[in-house]
Amino acid sequence: MRLLDSLALHIDRVADAPLHRQLYKRLVEEITAGALRPGEKLPSTRDFADLLGVSRNTVLLAFDHLISEGYLEPVTGSGTYVSRELPEQRPAKASARINPAIEAAGHLRRSMAPDSAITHAPSTLRHMRRPVPFRANFPAVDMFPVRQWASLAATLYRGLDPDAAGELLGEGDPQGYEPLRVAIAEHVALSRGLTCTPQNIVIFAGAQHAVDLACRILLTPGERVWCEDPGYDGIYASATAAGAIPVAVPVDEEGIDVERGIVLAPDARLVYVSPSKQFPLGMETSLERRHALLHWAGAAGAWVLEDDYDTEFRYAGRPMPALHALDREGRVLYFGTFSKMLFPGLRLGFAVLPEALVEAFVSARAIVGRYSPMLEQALVARFMKDGHLATHVRRMRRLYARRQDYLLQAIDRHLSRWMTAAPTNTGMEIIATLSPGLSGKRVAEAAAQRGLEILPIAALAREAEVDHLVTLGFSAFGEDQMAEGMGILRDVFVEMERDDGTQKKAS
Repeated sequence: MRLLDSLALHIDRVADAPLHRQLYKRLVEEITAGALRPGEKLPSTRDFADLLGVSRNTVLLAFDHLISEGYLEPVTGSGTYVSRELPEQRPAKASARINPAIEAAGHLRRSMAPDSAITHAPSTLRHMRRPVPFRANFPAVDMFPVRQWASLAATLYRGLDPDAAGELLGEGDPQGYEPLRVAIAEHVALSRGLTCTPQNIVIFAGAQHAVDLACRILLTPGERVWCEDPGYDGIYASATAAGAIPVAVPVDEEGIDVERGIVLAPDARLVYVSPSKQFPLGMETSLERRHALLHWAGAAGAWVLEDDYDTEFRYAGRPMPALHALDREGRVLYFGTFSKMLFPGLRLGFAVLPEALVEAFVSARAIVGRYSPMLEQALVARFMKDGHLATHVRRMRRLYARRQDYLLQAIDRHLSRWMTAAPTNTGMEIIATLSPGLSGKRVAEAAAQRGLEILPIAALAREAEVDHLVTLGFSAFGEDQMAEGMGILRDVFVEMERDDGTQKKAS
């Protein structure tokens, strides 16, 4: 209680720093000063929030940051404790243990140096984020059929005879569990029109894992990569870590501007695109633009990474054919993920590869991570084979459509003075346009101090002028949560107006 009272006196609600950052800093000070000792249990996040007079989301964000940096450690079913081995107290010999391997691989040593590109990953990739309103691209994990999943798991474990145990409890195939690859091949053939076999599929720990390995395999230092602008920060990070040069290619209402890309980098070796639903702006790449991209890639000998991250959740019409389905020269690598279809904690994704690249990717996969956990792969395979995936996706599609309608109506009723929004045909979030004079980054920062998560499109832009746009997710939130979030966001806008008016008068 003494600690909480002390903390309360040091949280400045009018400071520029978000409340969760202030709480994070204050707890680090208490831990490093010894006021909070290693192994000591902290109050629950709910108790923290009540006693400090802040939202629980503020405390969760601070705890998540402290856990990711090693100051706190959660214990399932027990609570959160101060780590017994604090970051600045870890033995200096820890890094020495990997010195022989690093010395034997000079390239690895350079790539992992403190000032190297691989150590500067975007914050969105480094920190675990909570499903607080209005986080984008997060499925309704509370609606996942956990009991059905548990029943499948129990059946799987009970059926582990010696032969099955040897396959699922022993070492796995770097390419992935074959029944899962069979199920995926059937799924993408039906849903996206892809022509492939299980032999073309490799299982990864999520789509980002596949993107990163593709950059390592297909690029050499100094080669250039087309990246959508604004676009997915993971490709910029992976290309840079591989020593390549990301080239920001603008997007318009038809998707990536192929002609502009040719002007900027005619010799690019790799292209990353999200044609089914451009991330983050949401447009679908036109058929003409798709053919233009494939024609250029074939002539230039470039590879195309197609990230099809949430096409399953489409609410109107049918999607265009995937790039992979249009490819006649074997230039397209198609990436999919179960993070949106099922749940993020599963960390399973897949790539459908041109035949010429399969062996290289399987060999690399054997080195980087070796293989994904076999029991999880077996569970997903059974979930798909028994028809549960198709049923779950249909249920979520209907649910997300209702939640999108609710969010759009709420914006129109309560926030039309500050923003407008249009429906999306695909996915888990909408794009909102702010009224003139409002900055997406400022709105996101102010909202974060109140426990909301709003993504400013400018955070994903290199040269594009998009600070008037923000993303609002709806898939993970019920109507009560969204209504509460709308109220908080309205207060944010009112406070920003008042502050701006005060500043104008003062000047």
